[in-house]
Amino acid sequence: MITYKSHSKIIIFCPPKKVTGGPEALHQLSDRLYKIGVENVFMHYIPKRKSAKAINYFVYKTKETDSVEDHPDTILIIPESMTFLIKKYPLSQKVIWWLSVDFYKILMEYRIRKQSFFTKLFYKQADKEYYFEDLPNVFQWAQSYRSSVYLKKHGIPDNQIDYVCDYINPSFTENKNVIKKDLNNKKVLYNPKKGKEEISQLIKNSPELNWVPIQNMNAQQIKDLMSKSLLYVDFGENPGRDKMLRESVSQDCCIISGRNGSSAYYEDLMIPDEYKFDFSESQISEIISKIKEVLENYSEHIPQFLTYKNVVLNEENVFENKLKEIFTR
Repeated sequence: MITYKSHSKIIIFCPPKKVTGGPEALHQLSDRLYKIGVENVFMHYIPKRKSAKAINYFVYKTKETDSVEDHPDTILIIPESMTFLIKKYPLSQKVIWWLSVDFYKILMEYRIRKQSFFTKLFYKQADKEYYFEDLPNVFQWAQSYRSSVYLKKHGIPDNQIDYVCDYINPSFTENKNVIKKDLNNKKVLYNPKKGKEEISQLIKNSPELNWVPIQNMNAQQIKDLMSKSLLYVDFGENPGRDKMLRESVSQDCCIISGRNGSSAYYEDLMIPDEYKFDFSESQISEIISKIKEVLENYSEHIPQFLTYKNVVLNEENVFENKLKEIFTR
């Protein structure tokens, strides 16, 4: 496992100016390490940009560095989207944090495709990219249960995988009590960036429902909308433990979802099977019927989501305890 020393530098690699679940998790990691007393923690943005830290993440404590020293005591935290860095720093300890497993293959294939003909002649892909080789100073963090399944399928033994999951914005967890709802509010919330084809078909076949996209909002605005709503619908790919699913249940929204990605696993989306659907045209009417049933009988359905809510509300504590276990032994 990782060998952390008081003088070790921890470098967290991150794309600049991105406001998505993965970059937020990387900024949360920096912030939490400082809070538990771990020093010499730095963000290293790739590619380099001015004002690389998105304004949304100013709530998280970070320091930036432009240089990375390849040294056995250096610990590099690398998201799966940047595994091309693994062999660039052979001496350093490297942690791959699998935040969105699908990006590993997508971005690796993209890097291969964009090479020129001349580059391909001399570029040894196996020497540059990481293919789950048994390297002595490479460690694995799974953000989701699905990530751990993916790693095991690629030959990583269970005892080499640490489960390190991020947490939702703390503003969502300030009120841990049951939230009072207006049961006449029949809005159906959804993320327009996810499951576009499935959601468009559902909207087309239910003009009587009030579908409301969650877009162009900050965390507080999303929280306010969810706290007043009864239902969140998600048919996205969900390559990791999705933030918006967790945010919605924290605000006592019922959930209807697909079975894509991590949503297929109860360990990642702890809701009963009756609220999960394998989407197909033949299922559309059944899904819409379930949506209407939940909206009309919210009080009967919301207790089914209490287990998932309690897990989500405790994720910040679990995250901190895991980091203490890894870095302050």
